[in-house]
Amino acid sequence: MKKAIIHGESGMITDICEIGDEFQIYDGADATMKWMEVPDDTTNEHRMVNGVIYERSELENQQEAYLVARTIAYGSVGEQLDMIYKDQINGTTTFKDHVAAVKANVPSPSSAPAFTEDVKKVQVQGRMAWEPYPN
Repeated sequence: MKKAIIHGESGMITDICEIGDEFQIYDGADATMKWMEVPDDTTNEHRMVNGVIYERSELENQQEAYLVARTIAYGSVGEQLDMIYKDQINGTTTFKDHVAAVKANVPSPSSAPAFTEDVKKVQVQGRMAWEPYPN
């Protein structure tokens, strides 16, 4: 096991260290961060929700993540129109090549599994991430 600082409201993990290597943080009754024991394979890509550590990908809608990645990869409409214009002037295929590269390298949102939200994986507002899911 290791120790990690957990942000109470977001469940984000900020620091991970070996047990015994922790540094002092405020731990009063109103503390919003806390040292918690976590599995050895825990990284900053994990989150704590209702007292349980999850990989961030387990908590996100992958269809949405793929859509954002594709939107960024395609670039702005202005950039795309500029590529099309230059292709028309120069007789090149820069835009078509760009679109083909994005389609080949960035997953399509429709290829992601359907997302079903699990209420136990949604942080209950007003509770700290380390507090277990209310029964």
